[in-house]
Amino acid sequence: MNLITEDGIKKIIKSGQSIINSELRLPKDSIVTPSAKSVLADHKLKLVLTDDDTDQKPTTKVMENASKMAAKKIGRFTLESGGFLDDKPEHMTQVYGNLLVNKDHKRIKLRGEIDLLMGEIMKVQLRANELKLNDLVLDLGEIFKYIGELSRAEVLNETLSTSKLLGLSHQEIREMSHNPKKYFGHEHLFNITYELGEIPILLNSLRALIRKTEVACYEAFKLADGTVGRNDLMQEYNRLSSIMYIIIFKYLDH
Repeated sequence: MNLITEDGIKKIIKSGQSIINSELRLPKDSIVTPSAKSVLADHKLKLVLTDDDTDQKPTTKVMENASKMAAKKIGRFTLESGGFLDDKPEHMTQVYGNLLVNKDHKRIKLRGEIDLLMGEIMKVQLRANELKLNDLVLDLGEIFKYIGELSRAEVLNETLSTSKLLGLSHQEIREMSHNPKKYFGHEHLFNITYELGEIPILLNSLRALIRKTEVACYEAFKLADGTVGRNDLMQEYNRLSSIMYIIIFKYLDH
């Protein structure tokens, strides 16, 4: 695995060895930090990860040289700036591998929002269990598990493989959430009040937390041009918001 920091990407760009038709080609196992991606955006370069030996050869040489330089430095931890530290300061934490960032780093904030969301889901499950709403407990359990998969994909920089959620496809979720009158006999919930009842209000709070987490995800992976580096995660948090909206309608008459 190659960890590409901001300084590292600048050296690679300066060498020009890995740039073909405005594309910067790096080995498939490369991990590029957010600040390094911003440098690519500033230079209007598209990142292409490839396992083709021909494409990798010049890049690998650059990375080997960078690794030799890094080996001369002493430090267990790597900083986004390209520096090294022996010990982890209290105000810093590991965002991936041995890469340290400040605790107010946007990806760390995202993980905090995810932890909060999952904790609140369990609280609602407890209340649903008390009310013997077993189907709701199971539905929230599936959502809880899926959020865990999203978290893993973010932490390990893995590509997310999407699947049906509560037995519904992307298109089905979109159709149902956009047409509640057709599927649930209710108009859109524009003015939510306590009169909806305990369970719908609790579910609406979860939906609000999901939307907050979605915003945190965008901030964590926003590139210099306003696009997002992890569109797969953004899409899934948006889908979770829609599925929670559907669940609210299912329990409006509870």
